[in-house]
Amino acid sequence: MKSMRMPFLIDLSNKTILIIGGGREGAKRAEKYSRTGARVIVYSRSFDDKILELSHRGFIEIVKGDVADEEKLEEYIKLSDIIMVTLETEEYNDKIWNIARKHKALLNLANDAEKTDLVVPIDSSVGPFRVAITTEGKSSMVAREALQRVIKYLNTEKELITLAEIMYKVKKIVRKSIPNPETRLKIYYEVFNNDDLRKALRSHDEYLVEKILRNILKEYGLKIGSHEEYE
Repeated sequence: MKSMRMPFLIDLSNKTILIIGGGREGAKRAEKYSRTGARVIVYSRSFDDKILELSHRGFIEIVKGDVADEEKLEEYIKLSDIIMVTLETEEYNDKIWNIARKHKALLNLANDAEKTDLVVPIDSSVGPFRVAITTEGKSSMVAREALQRVIKYLNTEKELITLAEIMYKVKKIVRKSIPNPETRLKIYYEVFNNDDLRKALRSHDEYLVEKILRNILKEYGLKIGSHEEYE
């Protein structure tokens, strides 16, 4: 069976990320992942100024070492959950791949999209939506333009953005009082598929939106509270 990569959103706050390569790409990765709460270590013979700055500010750790030093390299791969290789050359890919496999770490190869375990997509956010796009190595420029188009579209879809927030708040109310998952799902579908609610959202009539929600939830003995509480 042909292998297939699958998308996930992962909480990295208790993970260790090892970036092998201290150049420009390594600096971009270090800056991005230093904001996730992960422990970020950059392993390299030399370091971009941005990496040094991040290290001085305590956001990441740096380890001066040569990729050819297999014993030292394995020491840091062994304690890492995710390995990101940002070297310009593929010379050490097989060595790193074998060590990462040995220690069951996920591997991202910035220089070889075919062999990589973990794809790093281009991502952005609009309201409640997180959007991540990749061409799995075909073209990051095309992926970036595709992301821009999706973000532009979602920015015009105020109905969807508001509906997502409404569904989330309805879920919180329903989960507190309805133990039966089938009944909960039925309520979610009633809210989601209600034509009058959709019309009210499109007209930006907040009072009517709340009135419709109150009526739906009332049938199940539920209340959404005051308008201020709901908002």
